[in-house]
Amino acid sequence: MIRILIADPDPSSRKALALLLQRKLGISGVLEAGEVEVLIRTLTENPPDLLLMDWKLYGWPAPETCKLLQKAYPNLKILLLSVDANHAAAAKEAGAVFVYKGASPDELIGILKPLTNGQEESNPSAQTGQFMIKGDIRNDEH
Repeated sequence: MIRILIADPDPSSRKALALLLQRKLGISGVLEAGEVEVLIRTLTENPPDLLLMDWKLYGWPAPETCKLLQKAYPNLKILLLSVDANHAAAAKEAGAVFVYKGASPDELIGILKPLTNGQEESNPSAQTGQFMIKGDIRNDEH
């Protein structure tokens, strides 16, 4: 079973993402962190396979956090979520997949499903480590 950690300072965003993962991918027991210290503690105690991290997670800057996490957990897949498309290049340089926040549920699941199945994303933009998607995952009523 895949282990996922959602690191976002907004509890509503964490809950919405966790609910979406449960409904659409059948993934339960998603771990959550609202700040970098909790993220690090959770990684140490129960390392996940996939990390969904908000760019503005309180603590360290996101690119530096990603670089440190990549060194400590080389098999960890990291998705950086941001409302600012200008963060895409920095996310890629840090070894993370960039996801523009505001994804529709179906688009976000389309990105996550191959990652949770251990498959490589076939989307051409995956080669650049960038996904640009629109919508609001909190509006998922399916």
